[in-house]
Amino acid sequence: MTDNELTVYFQKRSSTKKDFPDQLDITAAGHLLAQETVIDGFREVKEELGIDVPIEKAHFLGVFPVKINLGHFIDNEFTNVYLIEQEISLGEFQLQEEEVASLFPVPLKMLKKLLNDPSAKAILTGYHQKNSQQEVIEECFSKKDFCANAQSYYDRLIESFEKILENQIRTID
Repeated sequence: MTDNELTVYFQKRSSTKKDFPDQLDITAAGHLLAQETVIDGFREVKEELGIDVPIEKAHFLGVFPVKINLGHFIDNEFTNVYLIEQEISLGEFQLQEEEVASLFPVPLKMLKKLLNDPSAKAILTGYHQKNSQQEVIEECFSKKDFCANAQSYYDRLIESFEKILENQIRTID
């Protein structure tokens, strides 16, 4: 977060992914194995981004229901959502290339516009990795470039981030 502007990192999924290839998805996510706890799910951050995240730094935002029905693809799940306040710079991560092609920081105001205005477009500067080589890139995105999560999921995500910002601003005043 810089100047009271929260930035959310989105991964651009690999073009070889079965579901939602080349789409922007939340920073790191995955499904738990039967014997795993929610805390065990933090392994996904290490697997996908190569970053160790101490659980103590995570702010639990809640359990968000997700319902997606694209006809050929139906997904009903409950997602445990956490926020970790950490800036990620070039060279501080190692993407799991079969899962993640790039990482893009998106300021919260821009995210709201992209998700709520179907005609909105934004050129985002991010980090691409191929064969373990990282580079800074720019790409143009719009709402259609985000994974097909229910709009209610994105709305709740943004609402949770805004509450955190409000609380931090109140604490400073």
